[in-house]
Amino acid sequence: MLLYITAEDVFGSGTPERRGPRPLHTIPPTVAGLYDLGLRHHVRPAAMAWWTGGALEQVPDWKLDRLAIRLALFGRERLGLEPGERVAVQGRLGWLWPALDFAAMGFGVLPVGLEHDLPDDAVASVFAGAAPRAAFATDAESAERLKRLRRAGRLRGATVVAEGLSEDEGLVPLAGLLDLAAVLDTAERAQAFRAFSRQVAPESPALWHVGARGVVRLTHQAAMAQTAPVLRAHPAFEGDIAYLDAPRVTLRKRLALAAFVGDGHTTTALGREGRAAEDVAGLRPHKVLASESWVGAACGGRGPRWPAALDRPWARRRVQNGLGGRLRWVEMGSAVSDETARALAAAGITLDVQDGSSDESGFVS
Repeated sequence: MLLYITAEDVFGSGTPERRGPRPLHTIPPTVAGLYDLGLRHHVRPAAMAWWTGGALEQVPDWKLDRLAIRLALFGRERLGLEPGERVAVQGRLGWLWPALDFAAMGFGVLPVGLEHDLPDDAVASVFAGAAPRAAFATDAESAERLKRLRRAGRLRGATVVAEGLSEDEGLVPLAGLLDLAAVLDTAERAQAFRAFSRQVAPESPALWHVGARGVVRLTHQAAMAQTAPVLRAHPAFEGDIAYLDAPRVTLRKRLALAAFVGDGHTTTALGREGRAAEDVAGLRPHKVLASESWVGAACGGRGPRWPAALDRPWARRRVQNGLGGRLRWVEMGSAVSDETARALAAAGITLDVQDGSSDESGFVS
């Protein structure tokens, strides 16, 4: 679908062009294709950014691409994964979520995401029904939990992969995984992965997501039906920064990660738990996916005051100062208070509320 043509496309790259939105010319029919498209061009300084040892690490397109490829190669060579099989990921927000989603989808494997605070019985029932070959943990608490459930025989023999694990039967440290995959990562294998990711059928399964409300199963076509409108309604600008708050990873955040990586211009920053205000003040994002409680607190007392018509310019400045100063769009997973909605409207910030109502069925109720 043709969405937008720039002067560069008509007159060549030597023609100066004013700064403006950069919508995708064509929206791919699959989530794997969206990841592949965004990581192909290398026009932004970083595709993602996350905190490592107290410092914000900038992750360029090529590095995120190689992480996904190495995860896919490890799954195929070490775990014997084949297209159509399943792999699980559980834990708090971290780089493994988008990297594993792309790695699995690009290789035709179904990623099953489990939110970090599901009860043990719910996790065990998901493994009993989905039977993933491996389970990746994104944080130390989730790693210990999956290790304990495996030793109790409740993961159906799935291999647990996480940072800090010692090499043992059914346990693989993540560092060892990436070291092994680096040996397998050749130009030919990387090209084969990319070629396969571009041939994934839109009607094939894309992902499952398990939360407190149940299991959501999406094909690539259904996932893109939710993602494409966001890409059309909120086109990226060159230099955009998106911020995702921690710790919960929802279905909307997984799809938003694909959209932000796929637009080719947005740098997506992963937040730290309990430090959203500090992160936003330093990053000054243009797009935010956050909880209603934090956004409500950031907007509290900053909205229009009487007389509202005269106070609107000052209200805009107050609200933007509390949200980094450059925010254009915020998405939340639950309804907001009238005070928060009025404050965001006064600041010219678009508010999207996604209540998570999708076709849900499956193992957890």
